[in-house]
Amino acid sequence: MPRNAISQHDNVINPATKAVSNEMVPTPSRWLQLFDPPADTVYTIEAAAQLAGVPRRTILVYCKRRLLSPLLDTGVEGYSFDGDGIRSLRRIEALRTVCGDDFAGIRIILDLTKELERLQAGPSRTGVPSRTGVFRFST
Repeated sequence: MPRNAISQHDNVINPATKAVSNEMVPTPSRWLQLFDPPADTVYTIEAAAQLAGVPRRTILVYCKRRLLSPLLDTGVEGYSFDGDGIRSLRRIEALRTVCGDDFAGIRIILDLTKELERLQAGPSRTGVPSRTGVFRFST
């Protein structure tokens, strides 16, 4: 390893105190946060495409493959989406980086994720009475 490279064990200057230390100091995040759209706002397909960074044509493909569902009866001509639709669109795009064009695989992952979220919501939202937390499997 070159001498000018910093490893975890080298001494570093703490920018907060200007003191030399061998501890790593957490730095503030420089990542941009995504706009989290309100659930009750309706977006046209053009606005959804811009918010998610996805071409309109790709959104139409997702709708055709039933990965994404546009809103019905919004009074807006053409396809429209709410905040949940924008979040779903971003989730699909993230899955495409892993799954590529395997739309069936993406659909399975989306369905399993939705079911997991429903189960984690607890008995009050699922209508299933709470149990002791013991799972029994039959063979």
